[in-house]
Amino acid sequence: MSKLIKFVCGAIVAPLTSLLADGEQHSLTQLPGIVPMQPMVSQESLPSAFQEMSVESKNIPIAAPVAEKLISPFTGKIRAKKVRMRNNADLESRIVKELDKNELIVIVGEKGDFYAVEAPADMKAFVFRSFVLDNVVEGNRVNIRLFPDVEAPILGHLNSGDSVQGKVCQENSKWLEINMPSSVHFFVAKDYVENVGGAELKAQMDKRKDSVAQMLDNASFLTKAELRKPFVEIDIERIQHTYKKIIHDFADFPEYVEQAQEAMAALQDAYVQKRIAFLESKINPEENSSANLIREEIVALDSQEAKNEGAPTDKMLLWEPIEEALYLNWAAMHEDRSMQEYYEDQKVMATSISGILEPYTAPVKNKPGDFIIKDKDLPVAYVYSTRLNLQDLVGKKVLFTGIERPNNNFAFPAYFVISQE
Repeated sequence: MSKLIKFVCGAIVAPLTSLLADGEQHSLTQLPGIVPMQPMVSQESLPSAFQEMSVESKNIPIAAPVAEKLISPFTGKIRAKKVRMRNNADLESRIVKELDKNELIVIVGEKGDFYAVEAPADMKAFVFRSFVLDNVVEGNRVNIRLFPDVEAPILGHLNSGDSVQGKVCQENSKWLEINMPSSVHFFVAKDYVENVGGAELKAQMDKRKDSVAQMLDNASFLTKAELRKPFVEIDIERIQHTYKKIIHDFADFPEYVEQAQEAMAALQDAYVQKRIAFLESKINPEENSSANLIREEIVALDSQEAKNEGAPTDKMLLWEPIEEALYLNWAAMHEDRSMQEYYEDQKVMATSISGILEPYTAPVKNKPGDFIIKDKDLPVAYVYSTRLNLQDLVGKKVLFTGIERPNNNFAFPAYFVISQE
């Protein structure tokens, strides 16, 4: 075979080494029909000048790549705005995320001028679905990628038999979305990180952040519920107490403190408007009486429509924010499962309540229900529901399945009615 033919064959075969399936790597000699080729020209056949240049190039020192060095983990705080977290420890590497000032990260290593950082808890990785069968990897060195594309940076590899839990990617159904492996690290320049404590500090602060966020959501729902009540029934102090607790106890989360301050100011304004309207109704009772009659007629029509259409009544809607707040507290500890699953879980603690159902119309603050169940003319429980129109059952003997709720220091227990037996 002439040298020209050998050269052409070499040019064709060489690129084959890069044509590998995503997730697998093979040596060139493993590909069918490929025979390893010898160099076309030996060093001895080169002119002496080229031989000298080759020898000199061997003596040039090559800088060894910087390896990631494990260090004792600690919590780092970002010292500037929009600090870039990168895929590798160099300024040309892909930017994975921009970190906000004062954001916390867990440092686990260092590499040159960069710290190695644990992947954020909410970050996902992606694997080509063809290599996963029944949550088990089928293939060697299957690529874990940063996003669902064959051009995405490779973060690591999985091997045959590895177990993975994931779901089909919504952006591209050919890929499986999985939790980021703990072995995957990203990198942040050391100059922008301050050591603020042990690695456990971030988990503690994340828990506090979830807690204050939940408190703020609950206060928001309760605010809406209270402001729907008649003025004399509004318990503004209970909600203000929650906002004040956020402001005083969570100063390390200024964004939530600011939201609490704004919400408390808005609550105070709304309460003042309700108070003015209430006082005006006292000053002009004659004018207000006709308005009340109209309002009562509207409520009666709404109740009739709700009865005909199966829609929730005003009384049912009044309790929805409170039930939603209870659900959110539960969902935060149960992987954000649905409200239906919440009530299924609550049924384990349900109890039966029986007696004559009567409306509870006393103008008191923070009442634990819209209705009261009596047994032989003695009250036994307060009840409310967002799932069942209890108004239709007033005056009847009932048997409810109820879930206990706070009775707000009233004389009898309170229940959320989940169903009628």
